[in-house]
Amino acid sequence: MTRFAVCGEVLWLLPERCAFWERTQTLVLADPHFGKPDAFRAAAVPVPGGATGPLDRLDRALETTGATRVVVLGDFWHAREGRTPELVEELDAWRADRPDVRFDLFRGNHDRAGPPPPGWAEVWQTGDVSDGPFVFAHFPEPSDVGYVLAGHLHPAVALTGLGRQRVRLPCFWFGPQVGVFPAFGDFTGTATIRPGEKDRVFVLAEDQVVDITPDPGSGDK
Repeated sequence: MTRFAVCGEVLWLLPERCAFWERTQTLVLADPHFGKPDAFRAAAVPVPGGATGPLDRLDRALETTGATRVVVLGDFWHAREGRTPELVEELDAWRADRPDVRFDLFRGNHDRAGPPPPGWAEVWQTGDVSDGPFVFAHFPEPSDVGYVLAGHLHPAVALTGLGRQRVRLPCFWFGPQVGVFPAFGDFTGTATIRPGEKDRVFVLAEDQVVDITPDPGSGDK
């Protein structure tokens, strides 16, 4: 885990593509896009199926942090075609084994596929919600209420090595008013970002979270 301080709060950034808000024992993640492999297969694109990848990552993050709450910043589903009975059954079984973990789900632009499976959350949040210094949202737009934590963009940075080899890695991207999380799901694609001078960027490189911001200082905003 990599420590990042913002608005007087500590976020631990995990290689599992999520962050742990220490004071509230909360995991925050964005864009799991459950059902995307199934939607691909419905379009005759052969890919591995099921929700195993994201759920395995979530298991590891919960075990590592001991979080008692999970916030999902939108796009729980990918598409209606991927919301199969088999996937819903898999998600139901996983959730039933973890009744003590609270889930807060925010509706994203892909969530036209329908409500979350029963038991995942009592409320399907359709707007931004303020929680302490943070505002939970799907779209990364500044708010007058607090520092926004959001998803939607699937941010990544393009890095060039000494041999001119190029690689694009997903990242956490923290600006002065908004922090954008990498996509938690599989096969989600990425959007290359152009960080500003005051931004902080942490790339996901295998099992590490690496701060690539020049002269990052303390990390406090």
